Amino acid sequence: MVLGFSAFGTGTAMAEPTPLSTIVVTASPDDAMRADATLTNADLVAPRAFSSDTARLFENVPGVSTYSAGGISSLPVLRGLADERLRVQVDGMDLAAACPNHMNPALSYIDPSRVERIDVFAGITPVSVGGDSIGGAIQVKSAPPKFAAPDGGLRMEGQLGGFYRSNGDARGYNLRASLAGERLALAYTESGARSDNYEAAGPFKLPGVWQNFGARPVPADEVASSAYRGARNRALDLAAQQGDWLVELGVSEQALDYEGFPNQRMDMVSSVPDPADPTVPGNYLLTKGDPANVNRLINLRATGGFDWGQLEAQIFRQRVDHRMDMLEDRFFGMMMPMSSHATKLGGTIKAEVLLSDADTLRIGSEYQRYRLDDWWPPIGGPFPGAMCCDDFWNIRDGERDRIGVFAEWETRWSPAWLTQIGLRHDQVRSDAGEVQGYSNGSYLNDANRFNAADRDRTDRNWDWTLLARYMQTERLGYEFGLARKSRAPSLYERYPWSTFAMAAAMNNFVGDGNGYVGNPDLKPEVAHTASASVDWKAANPVEWGVKATLYATWVEDYIDARRCGPPVCNTPIYLTPTDKYVLLQYVNQSARLYGFDLSAHRRLGRLGGEWTVNALLNYVRGENLDTGDDLYHMMPLNAKLALVNRLGRWTTTAEVQGVAAKDHISQVRNEVRTPGYALFNLRSSVEWKQLRVDFEVENLFDTFYLQPLGGAYIGQGNAMSLNAIPWGMSLPGRGRSLNVAVNLTF
Repeated sequence: MVLGFSAFGTGTAMAEPTPLSTIVVTASPDDAMRADATLTNADLVAPRAFSSDTARLFENVPGVSTYSAGGISSLPVLRGLADERLRVQVDGMDLAAACPNHMNPALSYIDPSRVERIDVFAGITPVSVGGDSIGGAIQVKSAPPKFAAPDGGLRMEGQLGGFYRSNGDARGYNLRASLAGERLALAYTESGARSDNYEAAGPFKLPGVWQNFGARPVPADEVASSAYRGARNRALDLAAQQGDWLVELGVSEQALDYEGFPNQRMDMVSSVPDPADPTVPGNYLLTKGDPANVNRLINLRATGGFDWGQLEAQIFRQRVDHRMDMLEDRFFGMMMPMSSHATKLGGTIKAEVLLSDADTLRIGSEYQRYRLDDWWPPIGGPFPGAMCCDDFWNIRDGERDRIGVFAEWETRWSPAWLTQIGLRHDQVRSDAGEVQGYSNGSYLNDANRFNAADRDRTDRNWDWTLLARYMQTERLGYEFGLARKSRAPSLYERYPWSTFAMAAAMNNFVGDGNGYVGNPDLKPEVAHTASASVDWKAANPVEWGVKATLYATWVEDYIDARRCGPPVCNTPIYLTPTDKYVLLQYVNQSARLYGFDLSAHRRLGRLGGEWTVNALLNYVRGENLDTGDDLYHMMPLNAKLALVNRLGRWTTTAEVQGVAAKDHISQVRNEVRTPGYALFNLRSSVEWKQLRVDFEVENLFDTFYLQPLGGAYIGQGNAMSLNAIPWGMSLPGRGRSLNVAVNLTF
């Protein structure tokens, strides 16, 4: 069968709308049940031209949106579930964020120019793909190795590209060079990007914003702390093939000078000392030779074919060095250094066994070993009492180890029916060492209570899935699914221990401006999901197609938040405010999410080129069943409509995206309502031989809007305490921008 649908993002939570295109996922009754959407290189060319953020490449897939974060590190959302509730893999690696604000999520480690394929599992996720997640899976893959033809000599290829975006004066480059023979292939890729603060359609002004402690005055239309610089990615890949075996070795490094986070109280900063006087307060942490934010990866993978099927084995290692402080939009110079160091060792072995012409068995095992230290060096200067004189250990000797096994049986019962049944078990052990605060009494009671408690936890999680596909005709098909999925709490949900407001405010990975306290007694989340899809199309699926999906998820022990008061927090002042940032603690409760995705496309005709119209409608609702509150960061009803013209080498798109007002908000977090809006975008591309040029006018009418998933705008002024920043504005979206990208292959 052919599952034809228009892939549109719910990208209204983003600062830059992504290009809209039609993605056709092709399958037949004989095919395995795979991703809800697969984006190949042809689908990704246009989105790559206008984004430095890999998470935004697939916002045009039904059911997908993004949490705003830094300029290269948005967090993907699948049908209302995000971040660590998803399994996100880059070239088969489960990469980890090593930050109390999740500033370095998995997708931030790969530049969009390097992405060749994306598989999105937004609904029922096979057990061979999922694990330690309840909301779906995303698999991002770089280009596979290309070898020379037999007796064809050496194969040499290259690519060089660059972009410029007027809003924020953003620019960057990418290059790729490869050399290959029949059995060996070598490839090198490199990219870099930078941007100043972007501008909202303005002017706008945050009421009563503080410009204290020498913070840089921010122009009225500028979104403070949204700049980034020096996002440099380098990768070297070596591959060898022999018969049915392929072995790949990849080594990569990402280094980042700085990246602003306008919905967090911290920013990612480089370690470059003041050459005039490295001992000046504000440069206390920084010494020559200190690394900037650096991620290093080694990935070894082998795949082999046999008469009975296929075997794959993989091992990888990740090392992250992470630094945070504040950019000059908040304070002039560094005022609160925060550091983390993490390593992750992972391995997978799995097999696909062809039992018969109708039956396939997939079995496998996975192992991950994660270690984390998160500490905040002391300073003198204006805060000797609060941040002097020992390191503050937020998480010390953090450990999270997971081992999983799975089995999955897929059967083609007839040309019309295909089923898949899977069972999985994951054991997750987590622990953390003793902690300490800065050298004063504000932290002593919390530290003593944490250190005296048992912190070792072992979670045993069971998952199962049942999927069925029925093709009534070649043009009409149905898909049904039921699943049980589990996820163990993360280190940053269990072990942040301080109830002191300033310290708790630094532990926040959802961007709502509040402070968070961990809970070692959290139980794993268990989600029960049901979904049903119908796909109807023309005999030639390019002519027209409609796909609709209904889904519902009930979550036991959903990790939400409650106001922190006695006995955990020693004061009740955070229990009742409705107009301030507050202190929260993670807690298990019950939740329900439900919604639908509807997508369609229609070819209109060939007058003056080929015309196609694409449309999308998405809706999700999340509710806390224990409190009656709405879940945080649920995308309101949203739609996209695009008219596409293809004439010779030219492709031109006129697009409108509309978002309803956000009225269902999380009251426990004092989440801010956002008004509805509509954005218009124009884009065009031309290809000539090996050259491609993309143009875009983003937010054509310079419409001011607040992002529903933008979080709290706290990018300027005093970010040190919960109540020092005026409360009540979501992060503004990007104003008009003229964008151009050029790519040359040879």
